[in-house]
Amino acid sequence: MDLLQHMRTFVRIADSGNISRAARSLNLSVPMASRHLRALEEDLGVELLRRTTRSLALTDAGAEFLVRSRALLAGVEQAREVVRPGQGVAGRLVVSLPVSFGLAQVLPLFRALLDEHPRLELDLRFEDRIADLLVDGVDLAIRAGVAPPDSPALIARRLATVERVLCASPAFLAKKPALARVQDLARVSCVLQGDAGVRWTFVTDDGPVEIHVEGRLRINNVVAVRDAALGGFGVARLPLWIVDEDLRAKRLVRVLPEASMPRIEIYGLYHRGARSSGPVRATLDFLAAELPRRTRMERIHR
Repeated sequence: MDLLQHMRTFVRIADSGNISRAARSLNLSVPMASRHLRALEEDLGVELLRRTTRSLALTDAGAEFLVRSRALLAGVEQAREVVRPGQGVAGRLVVSLPVSFGLAQVLPLFRALLDEHPRLELDLRFEDRIADLLVDGVDLAIRAGVAPPDSPALIARRLATVERVLCASPAFLAKKPALARVQDLARVSCVLQGDAGVRWTFVTDDGPVEIHVEGRLRINNVVAVRDAALGGFGVARLPLWIVDEDLRAKRLVRVLPEASMPRIEIYGLYHRGARSSGPVRATLDFLAAELPRRTRMERIHR
């Protein structure tokens, strides 16, 4: 039996956590997929997946071999692309995305990506938790926040930056004293987000300034924070992409527009071994070009 097919089957089983799902995605029978996995383990002389009646779990050897397998299969696909120019990249890419940003800003772009690469398959996982790329079988994670430093296993590539703005509804502001400086935020109700503290940071010529803010409403979803601002609950700190249209339509008013806040970085996180992977490289290049065009973001010049 083909060693590469053994490895492809193993990677797909590890990604899906289920032999039946992996077999369907590869157009194999369940017994054939099991034979590929068993043949690979026999060839290596180690157990790669620990099987129970309800689940599959990677062994330590399996986790290490999964990383190596991804890198090798990516290299094989890259070699094929070299000798088959013009056909686009091929393969299945598992992508983890934050729910709100992924649905609103990334998903609409992927139609063009799939049109450009007819042999590319995307498995999108919308989740606000921080996925473990290795454990969860994720090839590429799109994240918003502060990019982590490179690690021995992972690489972070910045794709764009997003401006943060302060805003509130006209009705809310009509009932409050005018806000002339960031220190005045301490006198009004603010909509707090997630587990973040009650200190908002601003960038000034003299360095960062932290302002203590208060509010009776704390929300763990950026779309709901926007809705709360529209509903008059208080001043909200939001990424520009989600309130741009509301500001233009005057449903929201920008508060202290001269106040500068740390920007949100949009970045892609991927396995170091997937640096040469055609699907990973093509998707990152595509997003780096298209994300700044879709909304008012800044392109990262490389």
